Amino acid sequence: MSSPRSAVVVMARAPNGPRVPKSRLADVLPAESDRRRLYAAFLADTIQACRETGALVRVAYTPSGGTLGFDQVGARPEELLAQRGDNLGARERGVFEDLFAAGLSPVVMIGSDLPTLPIEYVRSALDRLTTDPAQVVLGPADDGGYYLMGLASDPAGVPDLFTDVRWSTTDTLADTKKAADAAGLAVSYVDRWYDVDDEAGLDRLRNELATPAGTARAPATTQVLDKLFPKPKA
Repeated sequence: MSSPRSAVVVMARAPNGPRVPKSRLADVLPAESDRRRLYAAFLADTIQACRETGALVRVAYTPSGGTLGFDQVGARPEELLAQRGDNLGARERGVFEDLFAAGLSPVVMIGSDLPTLPIEYVRSALDRLTTDPAQVVLGPADDGGYYLMGLASDPAGVPDLFTDVRWSTTDTLADTKKAADAAGLAVSYVDRWYDVDDEAGLDRLRNELATPAGTARAPATTQVLDKLFPKPKA
């Protein structure tokens, strides 16, 4: 096998799949087509940012949602990877297992609701794991979870960081840290960031995109939001 290569994997669902994304934004964006457009823009900006790391890019999709629409957001067919497992923890573990088996390491996993995530946070996680593979790198999210997890391959397999974790709660990050401690794995953190999965997150994103730096990081998202929320004419 060739020498391992680093990878960044985005956990995602198909923009045009049967399940409409961003359901928690239904109050502010009631039209399903608008939520699909916004989610597709999130993915386009996230995938493009991941390419800037120099690592291989993978997009792990939920099998029930298929792959419709990934080509439109810049994901290449060879970059798509089906998730497997009955719950989020099993699916995350399965993605790490599959990428390590393909000879990729270290691997940094991020969510798909981070269109303006500073890419230096991802680079930092990759650099730390390259220097010290015996750790897990986490990116704390403002809601008590994590938006990023990074691991390096280990002959002993993927550590169990996914059992007894209270997913989608304010305890998710703490439970993951507890699991890492039980596995004897050191933990390091990159900077905190936020997921755009509710109206408060969307408001924060819109404020961020009002700055030149935010617009530069997320041009596709900026374009869609400008159409969904037109600025009043002077």
